[in-house]
Amino acid sequence: MNTYGFTRADGRNLLVVAGIVGAVTAVTTAGSPAVRVASGVLAGVISGVVFTVSTVLINRYKPDHW
Repeated sequence: MNTYGFTRADGRNLLVVAGIVGAVTAVTTAGSPAVRVASGVLAGVISGVVFTVSTVLINRYKPDHW
């Protein structure tokens, strides 16, 4: 991922974002515990993918003065 500008700090932030989104989704979802865990994992994965794509795009196309 270094070729795309994805640093070690970005990886840590990815885990934090995915974990928080997954936990909040699991807690706020109605249903059985299995449904809560499944929805939390799915939301965490989706937010992780979106975070990765947006971070790579920002790092690749950001202005030089950032």
